[in-house]
Amino acid sequence: MLELRHLRYFMAVAEELNFSRAAERLHMAQPPLSAAIRQLEQDLGTELLLRTTREVRLTEAGRSFLEGARRTLAELERARRDAQRAAAGELGQLRVAFSWSARFETLPTIGRAFRLTHPDVSLLTEEMWNARMLAALRAGAIDAALSLCPEIAGEFSYVPIRREPVIALLARSHPLAGEEAIDLRELSADEFVLFPRELAPRLYDFMVGLCREAGFEPATRSESFHSGWELQILADVDVVALAPASVRLELPRGIVAAVITNPPAQLETVIVYRKDDPSPANRALREAAVAAFSSSGDALKAPDLRP
Repeated sequence: MLELRHLRYFMAVAEELNFSRAAERLHMAQPPLSAAIRQLEQDLGTELLLRTTREVRLTEAGRSFLEGARRTLAELERARRDAQRAAAGELGQLRVAFSWSARFETLPTIGRAFRLTHPDVSLLTEEMWNARMLAALRAGAIDAALSLCPEIAGEFSYVPIRREPVIALLARSHPLAGEEAIDLRELSADEFVLFPRELAPRLYDFMVGLCREAGFEPATRSESFHSGWELQILADVDVVALAPASVRLELPRGIVAAVITNPPAQLETVIVYRKDDPSPANRALREAAVAAFSSSGDALKAPDLRP
Protein backbone atom coordinates (compact mmCIF):
# COMPACT_ATOMS: atom_id res chain seq x y z
CA MET A 1 0.00 0.00 0.00
CA LEU A 2 1.40 3.36 -1.05
CA GLU A 3 2.20 5.67 1.87
CA LEU A 4 3.55 9.19 2.07
CA ARG A 5 6.83 7.89 3.49
CA HIS A 6 7.35 5.96 0.24
CA LEU A 7 7.15 9.24 -1.69
CA ARG A 8 9.73 10.85 0.57
CA TYR A 9 12.02 7.81 0.38
CA PHE A 10 11.79 7.63 -3.39
CA MET A 11 12.34 11.36 -3.86
CA ALA A 12 15.49 11.25 -1.74
CA VAL A 13 16.90 8.31 -3.76
CA ALA A 14 15.87 9.86 -7.09
CA GLU A 15 17.53 13.17 -6.26
CA GLU A 16 20.70 11.66 -4.77
CA LEU A 17 20.90 8.70 -7.21
CA ASN A 18 22.72 6.95 -4.42
CA PHE A 19 21.14 4.79 -1.70
CA SER A 20 23.80 5.50 0.90
CA ARG A 21 23.51 9.28 0.56
CA ALA A 22 19.71 9.06 0.45
CA ALA A 23 19.67 6.98 3.66
CA GLU A 24 21.94 9.50 5.36
CA ARG A 25 19.69 12.34 4.21
CA LEU A 26 16.66 10.53 5.62
CA HIS A 27 18.46 9.65 8.87
CA MET A 28 17.82 5.93 8.43
CA ALA A 29 19.78 2.77 7.62
CA GLN A 30 20.23 1.77 3.99
CA PRO A 31 18.67 -1.76 4.11
CA PRO A 32 15.17 -0.64 5.16
CA LEU A 33 15.36 2.15 2.56
CA SER A 34 16.20 -0.32 -0.20
CA ALA A 35 13.41 -2.62 0.99
CA ALA A 36 10.89 0.22 0.97
CA ILE A 37 11.81 1.19 -2.62
CA ARG A 38 11.47 -2.43 -3.76
CA GLN A 39 8.06 -2.62 -2.08
CA LEU A 40 7.04 0.61 -3.82
CA GLU A 41 8.03 -0.79 -7.22
CA GLN A 42 6.08 -3.98 -6.50
CA ASP A 43 2.99 -1.99 -5.55
CA LEU A 44 3.25 0.06 -8.74
CA GLY A 45 4.06 -2.95 -10.89
CA THR A 46 7.03 -1.30 -12.59
CA GLU A 47 10.68 -0.44 -12.04
CA LEU A 48 11.40 3.11 -11.03
CA LEU A 49 15.17 2.77 -10.77
CA LEU A 50 17.84 0.97 -12.75
CA ARG A 51 20.52 -0.26 -10.36
CA THR A 52 24.00 -1.40 -11.23
CA THR A 53 27.07 -1.87 -9.08
CA ARG A 54 28.30 1.52 -10.20
CA GLU A 55 25.21 3.72 -10.52
CA VAL A 56 21.52 4.26 -9.97
CA ARG A 57 19.40 5.77 -12.77
CA LEU A 58 15.77 6.68 -13.14
CA THR A 59 13.61 4.80 -15.58
CA GLU A 60 11.03 6.67 -17.67
CA ALA A 61 8.40 5.54 -15.17
CA GLY A 62 10.69 6.75 -12.36
CA ARG A 63 11.01 10.24 -13.87
CA SER A 64 7.24 10.51 -14.22
CA PHE A 65 6.66 9.25 -10.68
CA LEU A 66 9.22 11.71 -9.31
CA GLU A 67 7.33 14.65 -10.81
CA GLY A 68 4.10 13.43 -9.28
CA ALA A 69 5.74 12.76 -5.91
CA ARG A 70 7.13 16.30 -5.83
CA ARG A 71 3.72 17.80 -6.62
CA THR A 72 2.00 15.66 -4.01
CA LEU A 73 4.50 16.48 -1.25
CA ALA A 74 4.44 20.17 -2.17
CA GLU A 75 0.63 20.19 -1.95
CA LEU A 76 0.80 18.38 1.36
CA GLU A 77 3.24 20.95 2.73
CA ARG A 78 1.04 23.79 1.46
CA ALA A 79 -1.99 22.19 3.11
CA ARG A 80 -0.05 21.83 6.37
CA ARG A 81 0.99 25.49 6.31
CA ASP A 82 -2.51 26.63 5.44
CA ALA A 83 -3.98 24.61 8.30
CA GLN A 84 -1.50 26.13 10.73
CA ARG A 85 -2.19 29.66 9.42
CA ALA A 86 -5.95 29.09 9.65
CA ALA A 87 -5.56 27.85 13.22
CA ALA A 88 -3.58 30.99 14.00
CA GLY A 89 -6.25 33.21 12.42
CA GLU A 90 -4.04 34.21 9.48
CA LEU A 91 -6.06 32.52 6.72
CA GLY A 92 -9.72 31.88 6.01
CA GLN A 93 -12.86 33.99 6.23
CA LEU A 94 -15.05 35.76 8.75
CA ARG A 95 -18.78 36.30 8.24
CA VAL A 96 -19.72 39.69 9.68
CA ALA A 97 -23.18 41.24 9.90
CA PHE A 98 -23.49 44.99 10.26
CA SER A 99 -26.18 47.49 11.08
CA TRP A 100 -27.38 49.89 8.42
CA SER A 101 -25.45 52.89 9.72
CA ALA A 102 -22.13 50.99 10.03
CA ARG A 103 -21.65 50.88 6.27
CA PHE A 104 -20.97 54.61 6.07
CA GLU A 105 -17.78 54.74 8.13
CA THR A 106 -17.49 52.08 10.83
CA LEU A 107 -17.34 48.99 8.63
CA PRO A 108 -14.97 50.45 5.98
CA THR A 109 -12.62 51.72 8.70
CA ILE A 110 -12.52 48.35 10.46
CA GLY A 111 -12.10 46.52 7.16
CA ARG A 112 -9.07 48.59 6.19
CA ALA A 113 -7.45 48.13 9.60
CA PHE A 114 -8.05 44.36 9.58
CA ARG A 115 -6.65 43.89 6.06
CA LEU A 116 -3.38 45.52 7.11
CA THR A 117 -2.68 42.74 9.61
CA HIS A 118 -4.70 39.86 8.10
CA PRO A 119 -4.65 40.24 4.30
CA ASP A 120 -5.48 36.56 3.74
CA VAL A 121 -8.64 36.52 5.86
CA SER A 122 -11.69 37.49 3.81
CA LEU A 123 -14.51 39.47 5.41
CA LEU A 124 -17.90 38.34 4.12
CA THR A 125 -20.29 41.10 5.14
CA GLU A 126 -24.07 41.37 5.15
CA GLU A 127 -26.35 44.14 6.33
CA MET A 128 -28.90 43.06 8.94
CA TRP A 129 -31.15 44.54 11.59
CA ASN A 130 -30.35 43.68 15.20
CA ALA A 131 -32.94 40.97 15.70
CA ARG A 132 -31.85 39.05 12.62
CA MET A 133 -28.10 39.41 13.23
CA LEU A 134 -28.36 38.07 16.77
CA ALA A 135 -30.43 35.11 15.54
CA ALA A 136 -27.80 34.46 12.85
CA LEU A 137 -25.02 34.71 15.42
CA ARG A 138 -26.83 32.28 17.70
CA ALA A 139 -27.26 29.80 14.82
CA GLY A 140 -23.59 30.05 13.79
CA ALA A 141 -24.50 31.59 10.42
CA ILE A 142 -22.22 34.57 11.14
CA ASP A 143 -19.11 35.02 13.27
CA ALA A 144 -19.52 38.60 14.48
CA ALA A 145 -21.98 41.48 14.34
CA LEU A 146 -21.44 45.25 14.26
CA SER A 147 -24.48 46.54 16.07
CA LEU A 148 -26.06 49.62 17.62
CA CYS A 149 -27.75 49.01 20.99
CA PRO A 150 -28.07 45.22 20.62
CA GLU A 151 -30.16 43.04 22.92
CA ILE A 152 -27.25 40.99 24.29
CA ALA A 153 -28.17 37.60 25.74
CA GLY A 154 -26.09 35.39 28.02
CA GLU A 155 -24.44 33.36 25.24
CA PHE A 156 -22.97 36.50 23.68
CA SER A 157 -20.19 38.85 24.61
CA TYR A 158 -19.20 42.13 23.02
CA VAL A 159 -16.47 44.71 22.63
CA PRO A 160 -17.43 48.42 22.47
CA ILE A 161 -15.96 50.13 19.42
CA ARG A 162 -17.07 53.74 19.23
CA ARG A 163 -19.61 56.34 20.23
CA GLU A 164 -21.18 58.83 17.83
CA PRO A 165 -23.37 61.87 18.42
CA VAL A 166 -27.01 61.56 17.47
CA ILE A 167 -28.03 63.72 14.53
CA ALA A 168 -31.33 64.80 13.07
CA LEU A 169 -31.86 64.21 9.35
CA LEU A 170 -33.97 66.91 7.72
CA ALA A 171 -35.14 67.88 4.26
CA ARG A 172 -33.44 71.00 2.89
CA SER A 173 -36.86 72.62 2.91
CA HIS A 174 -37.20 72.16 6.68
CA PRO A 175 -37.15 75.43 8.69
CA LEU A 176 -34.16 74.17 10.73
CA ALA A 177 -32.18 72.87 7.74
CA GLY A 178 -29.56 75.59 8.00
CA GLU A 179 -28.69 74.85 11.63
CA GLU A 180 -25.57 72.87 12.58
CA ALA A 181 -26.98 71.95 16.00
CA ILE A 182 -30.52 71.92 17.32
CA ASP A 183 -32.53 71.22 20.46
CA LEU A 184 -34.64 68.09 19.95
CA ARG A 185 -37.63 69.96 21.37
CA GLU A 186 -37.59 72.08 18.21
CA LEU A 187 -38.73 68.96 16.31
CA SER A 188 -41.62 68.12 18.64
CA ALA A 189 -44.21 69.09 16.01
CA ASP A 190 -42.58 66.96 13.29
CA GLU A 191 -43.35 63.39 12.33
CA PHE A 192 -40.41 61.00 12.93
CA VAL A 193 -39.54 58.16 10.60
CA LEU A 194 -38.56 55.03 12.56
CA PHE A 195 -37.98 51.41 11.65
CA PRO A 196 -40.45 48.82 12.99
CA ARG A 197 -39.63 48.15 16.65
CA GLU A 198 -39.31 44.37 16.20
CA LEU A 199 -36.25 44.88 13.96
CA ALA A 200 -34.18 46.45 16.76
CA PRO A 201 -36.19 46.90 19.98
CA ARG A 202 -33.50 48.48 22.12
CA LEU A 203 -32.43 50.95 19.44
CA TYR A 204 -36.07 51.88 18.78
CA ASP A 205 -36.63 52.49 22.49
CA PHE A 206 -33.46 54.60 22.63
CA MET A 207 -34.71 56.88 19.84
CA VAL A 208 -38.20 57.28 21.31
CA GLY A 209 -36.68 57.73 24.76
CA LEU A 210 -34.65 60.71 23.53
CA CYS A 211 -37.83 62.45 22.43
CA ARG A 212 -39.51 61.71 25.75
CA GLU A 213 -36.45 63.05 27.58
CA ALA A 214 -36.86 66.23 25.54
CA GLY A 215 -40.42 66.49 26.81
CA PHE A 216 -42.63 65.19 24.00
CA GLU A 217 -44.11 61.97 22.62
CA PRO A 218 -42.98 61.64 19.00
CA ALA A 219 -45.43 61.09 16.20
CA THR A 220 -43.90 58.21 14.22
CA ARG A 221 -44.26 56.32 10.96
CA SER A 222 -42.47 53.05 10.18
CA GLU A 223 -39.93 52.63 7.40
CA SER A 224 -37.07 50.09 7.09
CA PHE A 225 -34.00 52.02 5.99
CA HIS A 226 -31.40 49.99 4.13
CA SER A 227 -29.90 52.56 1.78
CA GLY A 228 -29.58 56.23 1.02
CA TRP A 229 -32.29 55.90 -1.60
CA GLU A 230 -34.78 54.99 1.12
CA LEU A 231 -33.65 58.02 3.13
CA GLN A 232 -34.90 60.05 0.19
CA ILE A 233 -38.34 59.83 1.81
CA LEU A 234 -37.17 62.57 4.17
CA ALA A 235 -36.86 64.95 1.24
CA ASP A 236 -40.07 63.83 -0.42
CA VAL A 237 -42.31 63.80 2.66
CA ASP A 238 -42.53 66.23 5.56
CA VAL A 239 -40.78 63.94 8.11
CA VAL A 240 -37.51 63.83 10.10
CA ALA A 241 -35.28 61.03 11.43
CA LEU A 242 -32.61 60.41 14.06
CA ALA A 243 -29.37 58.57 13.27
CA PRO A 244 -25.70 58.22 14.30
CA ALA A 245 -23.47 60.99 12.98
CA SER A 246 -21.56 58.86 10.44
CA VAL A 247 -24.71 58.61 8.30
CA ARG A 248 -24.15 62.19 7.16
CA LEU A 249 -21.10 61.08 5.16
CA GLU A 250 -23.38 59.79 2.38
CA LEU A 251 -26.64 61.68 2.62
CA PRO A 252 -28.92 61.64 -0.44
CA ARG A 253 -29.47 64.83 -2.33
CA GLY A 254 -31.92 67.09 -0.57
CA ILE A 255 -31.12 65.84 2.95
CA VAL A 256 -29.11 67.73 5.60
CA ALA A 257 -27.99 66.84 9.11
CA ALA A 258 -27.88 68.71 12.41
CA VAL A 259 -26.36 67.50 15.69
CA ILE A 260 -28.77 67.05 18.59
CA THR A 261 -27.33 69.02 21.50
CA ASN A 262 -30.26 68.79 23.91
CA PRO A 263 -30.70 66.26 25.26
CA PRO A 264 -27.05 65.35 24.65
CA ALA A 265 -26.93 61.79 23.35
CA GLN A 266 -24.54 59.33 21.73
CA LEU A 267 -25.00 55.98 20.06
CA GLU A 268 -22.59 53.15 20.81
CA THR A 269 -21.42 50.62 18.22
CA VAL A 270 -20.21 47.26 19.51
CA ILE A 271 -18.94 44.00 18.02
CA VAL A 272 -21.00 41.10 19.32
CA TYR A 273 -19.68 37.54 19.20
CA ARG A 274 -20.41 34.15 20.74
CA LYS A 275 -18.67 33.48 24.03
CA ASP A 276 -17.78 29.96 22.90
CA ASP A 277 -16.06 31.12 19.69
CA PRO A 278 -12.28 30.50 20.07
CA SER A 279 -11.36 31.88 16.62
CA PRO A 280 -8.09 33.84 16.63
CA ALA A 281 -9.25 35.67 13.48
CA ASN A 282 -12.40 36.81 15.24
CA ARG A 283 -10.35 38.07 18.16
CA ALA A 284 -8.01 39.87 15.74
CA LEU A 285 -11.01 41.55 14.10
CA ARG A 286 -12.13 42.92 17.45
CA GLU A 287 -8.63 44.15 18.25
CA ALA A 288 -8.36 45.83 14.83
CA ALA A 289 -11.73 47.49 15.34
CA VAL A 290 -10.77 48.95 18.71
CA ALA A 291 -7.40 50.12 17.39
CA ALA A 292 -8.97 51.71 14.32
CA PHE A 293 -10.99 54.16 16.41
CA SER A 294 -8.71 54.58 19.43
CA SER A 295 -6.72 57.41 17.86
CA SER A 296 -9.87 59.48 17.40
CA GLY A 297 -11.01 58.91 20.95
CA ASP A 298 -14.09 57.00 19.78
CA ALA A 299 -12.96 53.63 21.20
CA LEU A 300 -14.63 52.75 24.48
CA LYS A 301 -13.25 51.13 27.59
CA ALA A 302 -16.32 51.02 29.79
CA PRO A 303 -19.22 49.29 28.03
CA ASP A 304 -22.69 50.17 29.23
CA LEU A 305 -24.83 47.81 27.17
CA ARG A 306 -24.88 44.82 29.49
CA PRO A 307 -28.40 43.62 30.26
